[in-house]
Amino acid sequence: MTVQEAINRLEAEFQETPLGFTVETALQARLLELLRAKVGTTIQVRGGYNTADATGYKRKYLDRIAKPQSISSVQPEVNFGMSGDGNRSLDIAILEPHHESEYDDLEYLPEVDSPRVTVRLIDGSKYFSAASVKHAIELKYIKNVDVAGARFERNNIDEWPHFSADLAKLGDLSNAESRHLIVVSNKNPFQQGEVDSRSTAKAQRRYERVEMECEKRAVKLTEIHPRE
Repeated sequence: MTVQEAINRLEAEFQETPLGFTVETALQARLLELLRAKVGTTIQVRGGYNTADATGYKRKYLDRIAKPQSISSVQPEVNFGMSGDGNRSLDIAILEPHHESEYDDLEYLPEVDSPRVTVRLIDGSKYFSAASVKHAIELKYIKNVDVAGARFERNNIDEWPHFSADLAKLGDLSNAESRHLIVVSNKNPFQQGEVDSRSTAKAQRRYERVEMECEKRAVKLTEIHPRE
């Protein structure tokens, strides 16, 4: 099963039992389960940190979690890059070990066989190397098309509160093998014969604009909405 096939499976389950997915976290949890079962592998990771990143009472904890260990390559809520760069967390990332990392010059870094994934520890927070992100996935669940479509006639992507951060993060990961934006909506933007033509038009504008922005960044867009 590929990443896209897992996403397609999620869509099939949404179509069959939409009441099973009432919040975004339910979609994330199910996709994480599918990916771990069908795509995930076991990888070796290690942590590292600079002394300035560690407060005294947490030093032993940091030393312990920095030790080389094995984890699933499929992880949720993955912080990547350096802290202080704004919202840099992916809903789901599939990680791949690399020989080099932007964290290789940290002051404390356990020895480990290569390749591996290096994680930067800042107190209790964990930041994964951007180079180790093989597949990046962001999910967006739109329940109210009027709210989500309210700003779609503006040209500045930074004024799209529901999508600008996700598109920016995915766009930054240009070296990843694949990048996915999954938009789940209760509104079919292509439905015909509905009396609420205004919100249908908003939903269609949303789809067209997000599709255009994804194409600019070579991001794969999957729009999941009611088919009937």
